[in-house]
Amino acid sequence: MKEELIYGRQPVREALKSEKRKVKRLFVMEGAQGKIIEDIKQLSQKRKIPWEIKDKTFLEELVGKNVNHQGVVLLAQPRASLTWQEILEKNKTSPEATVVFVDRVEDPANLGTIARTAAFFGVGGILISKARSAPLDSPVVRASAGGIESIDIAQINNFTQVIKEFQKAGFWIVALEADGDKDIWDADLRGMPLGLVVGGEHEGIRRVVRSSCDMVLRIPSRGVINSLNVAVALGIGIYEVMRQRSTN
Repeated sequence: MKEELIYGRQPVREALKSEKRKVKRLFVMEGAQGKIIEDIKQLSQKRKIPWEIKDKTFLEELVGKNVNHQGVVLLAQPRASLTWQEILEKNKTSPEATVVFVDRVEDPANLGTIARTAAFFGVGGILISKARSAPLDSPVVRASAGGIESIDIAQINNFTQVIKEFQKAGFWIVALEADGDKDIWDADLRGMPLGLVVGGEHEGIRRVVRSSCDMVLRIPSRGVINSLNVAVALGIGIYEVMRQRSTN
């Protein structure tokens, strides 16, 4: 299995905390200090993972000169993905479950931020189209600030068919699009498990995917810009779901 480099203090700490992937070795740059560095060393010792002090040149040769590694690099195996069936099974009995469907997001920074946002709100999983999506490697891990380590992820081939399977299990599937049928706050999103769908940077949600959704909602604009970054839109969408569910 191909090894992966995880770098940056927060991503490294979260990877060590989650224990969702096998870790082979930790490299710490000489002179690196701070509470997070001490946490990382302690977590490494707890998991019996060998770590070494290395100079700046070594770390730059490992990850690249222009990469902001923040003085720590972890050599690890790729995190294991779940199947969509496993994510469905873990969420189908909860009337307030929320999962996220990500249709062809190609920018690693956006995909990483989506993972971080989903982890922040405690969603039940992310289902990502395999075709034309950013690979779940080091740049996505870095952009997620470690969030990707704590959330269930499945990469799927037949996106629309998986959506239909979630609908059969009682999920309402809600697309977030700038030209949605109505404002998100005018839709009642309580009392049902939900799948929120967001689309890629260039085309948005594909027509065939959009036509499979139960609702297409928009986040209303009050300025001259009429669309949002996909990760920002998802964050607002999940927040509105959580806000409604907290209201009697």
